[in-house]
Amino acid sequence: MNKVLYYSLKLLTYVSIFMLIDGVYALIVDRSVILTLSFLFPASWILFIWVPFMKLPPPQNLTLRDSFKIAAIGWLFMSLFGAIPFIISGYLNPLDAWFESMSGFTATGLTMFTNVEILPKSILLWRSLTEWIGGVGVIALFLSVMYRTSKVVQTLYFAEGRSDKTEPTVVGTVRKIWVIYLFYTFLFAFIFYLLKVPLFDAVNIAMTALATGGFAVTNNSIAAYSPYVAIAMIFAMFAGGTSFVSHINLFRGKFRKFMSIEVKAMVVIIIFFSGMMLLHLVYLGSGWSMASLQAFFHVTSALTGTGFSLSNLSNLPSFDKTILILSMIFGGAYGSTSSALKLIRVIVLVYGIVWYVKVRLYPQSAIIPFKIGKKVFESSEVRDVAVYTTTYLFILLFGAFIFMAYGHSLVNSLFEVASAEGNVGLTVGLTSPLMPWVEKVTLILEMWFGRLEIFPILILLADMIRR
Repeated sequence: MNKVLYYSLKLLTYVSIFMLIDGVYALIVDRSVILTLSFLFPASWILFIWVPFMKLPPPQNLTLRDSFKIAAIGWLFMSLFGAIPFIISGYLNPLDAWFESMSGFTATGLTMFTNVEILPKSILLWRSLTEWIGGVGVIALFLSVMYRTSKVVQTLYFAEGRSDKTEPTVVGTVRKIWVIYLFYTFLFAFIFYLLKVPLFDAVNIAMTALATGGFAVTNNSIAAYSPYVAIAMIFAMFAGGTSFVSHINLFRGKFRKFMSIEVKAMVVIIIFFSGMMLLHLVYLGSGWSMASLQAFFHVTSALTGTGFSLSNLSNLPSFDKTILILSMIFGGAYGSTSSALKLIRVIVLVYGIVWYVKVRLYPQSAIIPFKIGKKVFESSEVRDVAVYTTTYLFILLFGAFIFMAYGHSLVNSLFEVASAEGNVGLTVGLTSPLMPWVEKVTLILEMWFGRLEIFPILILLADMIRR
């Protein structure tokens, strides 16, 4: 039995549960048989495919390579099956539906819908659920219900780009993550509701904010609500972009540990980039209050990879777009729901420059450890960061060149591709159903690569070529 296929299909069964829930919701709220079947059909197909595997003992002794392939194939399967409700209901064609589903499960937020306000609530809820599931990680969902502590659990956990444990077992850590994730979702939904956001909207934007996804239920995103909602959303996005380990330390009253180097870096970057953007907007004639909200909101949205917006970003000057591009490339904290490079890698690269200069200044016999805070990094760890960053930027530039070949400017091409690869969801207007199919496929692949941190997919492709 193929171990990779077994666990990839098992991951799908957890997605089918949410499909069944949304199918019942479509029947009760939308009162539409077609919409109900749009969710029940793919859910039943998944369960039917899983039947032959049900009585088989779970394969053990997964290698890290196996787990990488499970993560890559699992996200691909989820995006394909997650697209079926959009197709059966008649709202999107197959390619656009795949784009929408991949954008959801990778917690990106770029969309093929031009008018979400006419969509039935079950479709809107499904978009939000795909981001909410994908944000914390469907593998984390899968592991949270596994009772054994085994190599299978360990390798799957690491394959999804996680490494920190706060409990003796990975399963215990994942369950703690889910408790915090649920708590913040309910907390911010309640806060938004208190700020006069309709209950359905409040729940949906709370889910997509914590998932740093960005799917909205209104055509003009968060601009549809009061400025107070936008201010509260900044805190929700910051929470989503912060490591779950930091949140666990906060809940335990360990504020110093909560203020990790990544949290401090997030605060500094948000203040610095927002300040630059604010001054530029004021220089161009914007009022201080509106410019402040726009700057802090959009920089936080870009850095955490959330993708909510308050205005049409295509109208921004190239200077402000560049600030957002850099924010989208940096990303949030490692172990959070955000993607992109992750701040710890950016910090290692910055410290690496200083360390390299220091090494060259001292005699060759001098031993100068690469140290950030109290942690000493091995040279292999620094090398891995450099290799990943180089690969990430290469894929970003490759995607941007494709967009430039279709006549888009360098800044707009970099913005759109950085948004997709960083799983952000901000757009300067290039993403639409009218895009050439090559651009759509490019962004789909960028979202897939970005969510899984590139190498699981490269390992899968290399293994396929070898065979």
